[in-house]
Order: sequence, then structure tokens, then C-alpha cells
Amino acid sequence: MSLQQQFYEMLMESQWWSAEQLRDYQRSQLSQLLRHAKKNVPFYEHRLDAVLKPNGDIDWDRWSEIPIVKRQDMIDHREAMQARELPPGHGPTSVSRTSGSTGLAIEVTVPAITAIANNGFRLRVHRWQDLDWSKVLCSRLGDAAHARDWPDGQPMGFWGPAWDENARKGGSWKISRELSSEFLFSFMTEHRCSYLNAGPNMAHINALDALRAGVDIHIEAILAQGNVVRQADRDICARVFGAKFVETYSSKEGGQMAHPCPQGTLHINVEGCILEILNDADEPAAVGEMGRVVITPFFHTAQPLIRYEQGDWATVGGWCKCGRHSPTIGSIRGRNIAVFRRFDGRAIANLMPDDTALNLAAQYWQLAQVSEDQFELRYVPNPLGGEPNEDLVREQFHEIFFSDAELKIVRAASIKLRDSGKLAEYVNEWMPVS
Repeated sequence: MSLQQQFYEMLMESQWWSAEQLRDYQRSQLSQLLRHAKKNVPFYEHRLDAVLKPNGDIDWDRWSEIPIVKRQDMIDHREAMQARELPPGHGPTSVSRTSGSTGLAIEVTVPAITAIANNGFRLRVHRWQDLDWSKVLCSRLGDAAHARDWPDGQPMGFWGPAWDENARKGGSWKISRELSSEFLFSFMTEHRCSYLNAGPNMAHINALDALRAGVDIHIEAILAQGNVVRQADRDICARVFGAKFVETYSSKEGGQMAHPCPQGTLHINVEGCILEILNDADEPAAVGEMGRVVITPFFHTAQPLIRYEQGDWATVGGWCKCGRHSPTIGSIRGRNIAVFRRFDGRAIANLMPDDTALNLAAQYWQLAQVSEDQFELRYVPNPLGGEPNEDLVREQFHEIFFSDAELKIVRAASIKLRDSGKLAEYVNEWMPVS
């Protein structure tokens, strides 16, 4: 039995473990990571002293005393964060580069073992969502570097587990996100693709293009990655494609961190990481409270990230009626990269409420500071209809940001996405952070 199959089968069993069993498993994995980091990684030589005693014992009550790793640390101390040696079976290594959604693009060295873990979590959520591996998956990814493969697409083989006979009947293709929606629809129809792997912003745009062109295409599920899935994304893709979203919370730094169970609740993949949601006092946020996401992935042994501030905001979820005991995330609020500033020294980095897009009757939107006391909330209208509640949006803005600033609500035909295909919802065009 391959290591990949062993890990997957463990995940299918561990999903039903008690909270105590999951805690014990996490501490077992974390103990190995902490001892490895202290011994092999210069950056952590003394950083873990509050928790890791000289005799090797671990004081779990002092976990919160470990300093939080920032993205700037990843840049300033990259060499010192590299492990001199890896645990047996974890190599070889490769370098992943982030898209810079938070304004700081970084590099992360990852060992081969992380791919096994990430694939295991992907396969588990496929089972949770009852996806059929014998069908065809189209991934709208890639870039101009793969131009030789377009417009024919790049065959990627079956996308289910190698040990599953039914999965070996399936297939997958990779096409560039730079191609038009028209080509995507033609490609998926020709190759009888049932599933689409794409960012939610791009899938939303594809749905609008299909609606305008009168294209009739059915997609069973959209495997979303790379950005927050909004209700507007779900609504338009369900209406146009008949598709449900399978939301993945992942990153280059943290791997596959959370997936939706059959009830639709985002469960943290506790077998692969510690995920903390911290309030302004750096304490665990309460259920329903929003906080900063801080992660510790267990299998990142080449460049350990112990209490790393992911750059995302999320709300803490409660108990899920599916019966699984892993902690949950109420919602992912995305990355808050804009600090809005005033000449008098006031500075605010915050988020609009979850339902802002619905209040605006928008498919998506962007809040921009354009001068010292002027802001624009740009929105692309939702083709499903509805009128913006501008008074409510202004009330929300003044309560959350600056009560003495002017908010102009601007209807737009489109909002430019980043090169990565992601939408920057908060931008400071007046005094951006250097």
C-alpha cells in the first residue's frame, strides 16, 4: 500500500475521531515539528524556548508565548528559516512562490511530503462532496509560459486515487486562465467535462459571459480556490451552470487547511495543521467572532512555519451537526491588505460586513481610498437584479472606517483583477503602504 493511500485511509478514519483523539494526534505531530525546528532551523533556535523545555518536554500551556511569524520575516530571514536536515522520507524539496495577494510576494520551501498530505485532504473532500472520479475535470489555471499547450489544453491524466479502479476511468485537463470564456465552454463541451477547477472570481465572470451569450452548459461542481467564495458567486453559477461550489481554504504556505463537509461547513484539516483565529489581543476569538488566521502546518519541515500569520481574516465556527469533531470556520473573510490613512495619523485596516455585496446588488466590489477624505466603493451590478441600498452601505462604511470621510458609490462595467486572477477588494490609491 502506498504512503498516499495510507494517509488517505487514515483521514477517512480520523474524521470521526473524538476531540480528545484529534488533540492528541495534533500534539504528537507538533512535538516532532517543534523538536525538528529547534535542532535544524537557525530561526527557531531560541524562538521556541517558552514551550520547549531543555529536556525535550513541551509545555502546551505556553503555546501562545511563541512569537507570531510575519510575512516580512519570510523575506528578511529566508535563509535562517531553511532546515539544515529533513526528517527521513520528507524530501526532496521545491520552492513555491505566492501571488502577493497581501502586497508581499514570498517564497516557501516545501518538502515532497506536503504533496502527499495535500492530495489526501483533496481526496477526502471529494468523498465528502460525492464527486465522481470517473468523470472529467477541467482546471482553468496556467499562464503564458505554457502557451505551447494552448488552445489544445494539457492532458493531466486521472484526478482520483491510483488505487481506485473507477477513478482510473476519469481524466483531467489543464487550460490557461488567460483564454476566453467562449473557448472554455467549447473545450468543456468537447471533452465532456463535468467539473471545473477555478477561482471564484473567474467562475463568476464565466457565468456572466454564458448568460450574456445564451450558452447552455452544465457543470456539476466548481472546485474553488485562490479567493473567497461569495454568495453572489454561488447564486450566479447555480443559476447559469447548475453548479455547486466546493470551497477550498488553502495557500502556498499552509497547504490544504479547510474543506466543506456534506453539510457545507468548513472543517479545519486538523490532521495537517494548527489553525488559530486570534482577536486584537492575540487571544483565541470566540464563536462568531472575526480574527486573524495564524497557522502551523505540520508537514512543512523544510521551512517550518510555526505560528505564521497567514494574512487572512476569518470567523470562528461552532459545532457542526455532521458529527465530525474537528473545529470549524464560520467564514473566510479574505485578505485585508489596505491600511486606510488620514493626515492626522489615524489608520484603519478593517473589513466591510459579509452582506455588503448583497446590499449593493453587486456581483463583486472594491473599496478604494482615493484621497485623504474620499473613498470609492466600486461595484459591478448583479445581473440577477436588485437595487443597491446605498444608505445602508454608507452607514456601514462610516461605522467601520471614518465617520468624517466621504464615500462615493460607483457603478462599474468591470473591476480589473490582479494578474493572479484574484480581486483586490481593499486598495489604498492615495497613501499605500510601502
